Amino acid sequence: MRVLRTNSIPAIAVSLVLCALLSGCGANKNNLPLPSGTAVPQPDATPVANTRTATGYGLSVFVNAPLSTMHPDSIVLFGATVYIGYQNTGDVKDGSNPALTNMVIGYDFQGNQKASYTVPGHNDGLLARPDLNQLWAMSNEDGNPILTIINLATGSQTSYPPTVNPTAHGGGFDDMQLINGVVYVSASNPSTPGGPAPTVVSLTLNPNGTTFDVAPVLAGNAMALDITPSIGGSPNPTYNTMVPLVLSDPDSEETDPSGNLVLDSQADARLVFINNPGTPNQTASVLILTLFNDKDGPNTPVDDTRFVPKAGPQGTTIMLFTDANNTTYRIDSQFFAPGDAYSCAQGQVLKLDKSTGHLTPIAAGVGNPSALHDPHGMLFIAF
Repeated sequence: MRVLRTNSIPAIAVSLVLCALLSGCGANKNNLPLPSGTAVPQPDATPVANTRTATGYGLSVFVNAPLSTMHPDSIVLFGATVYIGYQNTGDVKDGSNPALTNMVIGYDFQGNQKASYTVPGHNDGLLARPDLNQLWAMSNEDGNPILTIINLATGSQTSYPPTVNPTAHGGGFDDMQLINGVVYVSASNPSTPGGPAPTVVSLTLNPNGTTFDVAPVLAGNAMALDITPSIGGSPNPTYNTMVPLVLSDPDSEETDPSGNLVLDSQADARLVFINNPGTPNQTASVLILTLFNDKDGPNTPVDDTRFVPKAGPQGTTIMLFTDANNTTYRIDSQFFAPGDAYSCAQGQVLKLDKSTGHLTPIAAGVGNPSALHDPHGMLFIAF
């Protein structure tokens, strides 16, 4: 997950819209919607300084990083444990420092630490594997990738480099998703964006027990259906036609409610929806993301995009998201409807209109660059 910051138009627009439409321009009173159900952990009621939230959304701190030099990034749920991957200040992302390590820490729903693991390299992707009782951690998204598999029953770890290195696309690997028993990985930092090298691969462990193999799933020069209806306030001339992807920054992945693999190309402000990935019936579509509406622009890079799951037995769903300011936050809301999409972006968390690509802030940092500095990973938990 790359760090991207724009501090002009988006920041000003966020401040104006939040002040006008959300919770006012004074101190954030943080009127948290109270969760229903006795099994749902209550949020921290301490107001989060220099932030604004939309009406019906409440922001609180879930957990702070153990050290100020540790920056939370990927976040996944395994059973009743929330795992967060922490990156370090000054990390290199290309594997050129073989001594570099990162930590992955597990927490309960109250933010109490339950477990911790040290993985090699710059960690940038986590995948929960309840089918194997394992946690997979991918490191070094810019080159020389390493996959570390953690056995959650014993705590033992095994690390695997790729069988072929340098990779076909010239970079590393980033996020992972498991669909129908297949692990799909984003091929990050391509040396030639839009070339024939893969932008998404499938991953398998080599029978030699020491390396992993990948197979191409989606090429960097693949064609996709443009599902963005308008650009700059005018009809999109390529709407509903096939266009080349030319993705420069394959990053986060997600599985949408229809079972599609969703790839975020962060710097390109695009989401790619891959239907029937890795099969002869595979198709792709692409959605361009804009702030508020496409008249306001500009295109808005996002990191994790996540879909609200079905409600649990308690009827309550919460969001957790990691931020580069060393904090993982929690959002409570009565508006988390199953199937709705939300995204992390620069200094803000936004609701995504999947039919238009328009993003509307629900929480943002205001008046201080360290408040909601750079949200990265996102997770919904249904109780």
